[in-house]
Amino acid sequence: MNEQSVPTPAPEAAARRRSREAGFSLLELLIVCAVIGVIANIMIPALYSTLYRAKAARIMEDYNLVRAMASQHYVDHSYFPPESGPGVEPPELTPYLNGRLIWAHPDYQYDWELWIDNSGNPTQPSTGVIVGFSIVTTDLALSDALHKIFKGTLLDTIPNHTTFVIEPYTPS
Repeated sequence: MNEQSVPTPAPEAAARRRSREAGFSLLELLIVCAVIGVIANIMIPALYSTLYRAKAARIMEDYNLVRAMASQHYVDHSYFPPESGPGVEPPELTPYLNGRLIWAHPDYQYDWELWIDNSGNPTQPSTGVIVGFSIVTTDLALSDALHKIFKGTLLDTIPNHTTFVIEPYTPS
């Protein structure tokens, strides 16, 4: 019998070959890391943009609630509630809002604005606002998101304040 014998590899050589075949090369790992980096560079800014748009939409919903309740207060009492500080709910609006609104958030606060004196004259005529609902924040991206999605009158009246106009001032 003329059998050709196939040389069998030594056990050490077979083990080395299997260990090389089981892992990834450094080049393959670097390519995977680069692809993950590119995807992250694309996705992270989009995620932040989406988060700011969602936060701005929530603020707009809160503005609509405050505007409706302030208008109801005006109908019931013939005056708007007096000015309150940032993050403070005007006590006159409390029965109307029934705890549906949080005035102080970690990165922004709401501020009720009433810019008229006791005789009804505007105290800030240059702003064009008598009654407003301000968002007080140092986050410029949030202010920018509000400007992009809100189609009504929105003013940057004083530093760090973005104000929704509830009642505009029109000189007679």
